[in-house]
Amino acid sequence: MFFDVGETFLADTLKEMGIGGAIGVGVGFVVFVYVAALVYGMSSMNGRKAMMGIGLFSLAFGGACIQYYESVVAMLPFITSKWLGIPLIINGGLMCKLGSFKE
Repeated sequence: MFFDVGETFLADTLKEMGIGGAIGVGVGFVVFVYVAALVYGMSSMNGRKAMMGIGLFSLAFGGACIQYYESVVAMLPFITSKWLGIPLIINGGLMCKLGSFKE
């Protein structure tokens, strides 16, 4: 089958497969590091304090992205939509919840 098609088709197909694989590995790495940081942060009192601070910052920044989008995008042009504040708020809530556990 591979020998019946043109060389450009095969090269393009393999390039797309490589890009897709790299994206998958990158997303998997980011998720692994995020979960590992959560678990490590919950293991000590200072880690939980840091998680609480990160959570409060994330809640405030997510709310600012939704409420004051024009001002935020002027300072941070990579914020492409005001609805990116919703995942930030969810992340902040999770961090605050996990940071509030006692020993």
